[in-house]
Amino acid sequence: MVLITFEAPEELVRAHIPPGVDPDRWNGRMHVSLVALQMHDVRVLGWRTPGFATYPQVNFRTYVRRGADPAVTFLRQLVPSRLVAAVARLRYGEPFQTARVEARAVEHGDGVTVQYRFGRTAPKHQIVVTAARTTVVPQATSFEHHLTERTHGCRRGPDGRLRTFRVEHPPWLIRPVRTVDYEIDFGEVYGREWAFLNGRSPVSVVLAVGSDVAVYPPA
Repeated sequence: MVLITFEAPEELVRAHIPPGVDPDRWNGRMHVSLVALQMHDVRVLGWRTPGFATYPQVNFRTYVRRGADPAVTFLRQLVPSRLVAAVARLRYGEPFQTARVEARAVEHGDGVTVQYRFGRTAPKHQIVVTAARTTVVPQATSFEHHLTERTHGCRRGPDGRLRTFRVEHPPWLIRPVRTVDYEIDFGEVYGREWAFLNGRSPVSVVLAVGSDVAVYPPA
């Protein structure tokens, strides 16, 4: 899982978070992350749907708190399957859309290279990250821990009220990043208000190994 994180204006972030949550700042600043990941062996209520159990995903998210709980709000989530997108919209009310998403990971010597390509109609946007094969657990006081250890997802429900779902997973190991290269038109993918990110440098790039994850029904 690759997280490319940028600072973002608080007023813009606030315009996209649901009622009942607070912005979760790091050193007084707000952030958004582009997150590319590969889902494996996905099951809904314990059932695996053949052909839809493994797929790549690219999401765009920001960081909030629901009381003491660290949470995220997803601004958009891209998956290659219309079925997966439809189930996620209906079951969780999340902003899933279909897109072309491709993922590839290659181990070489003492490193690993991960590549994601994606786009609404063609995979014209790209992320390439090279990292060491060694892994570490981020310290609880680190920015990497702040970004990766989130216990809830939050969004505005159809009735305008806050809806949340709980997420459980062990602490994620991360690999020390060596190089990162990306070509993304944020304005084209996420709307003109995010086009300013085209000229910004990321404040963090994380390559996480991932783990088993449990996602619970929204409440």
